[in-house]
Amino acid sequence: MDLEKVLAELRRERDTIEAAILSLERLGRPGNLRPGRLPDLAARSPTNGADGNHRSASLALGEE
Repeated sequence: MDLEKVLAELRRERDTIEAAILSLERLGRPGNLRPGRLPDLAARSPTNGADGNHRSASLALGEE
């Protein structure tokens, strides 16, 4: 096997592992949302409406 090919493959694997480590570190940071109910502010979106009525995005925009 060509040494350059082996080194290139190892570098690709290293990049993949580093990306996985970064993702796991971000998940482990305090303050990330955990599974479950969203906080009240985050649960309100333009499609849910401020009054809590669950409307589709098209109805919220006045389209029919």
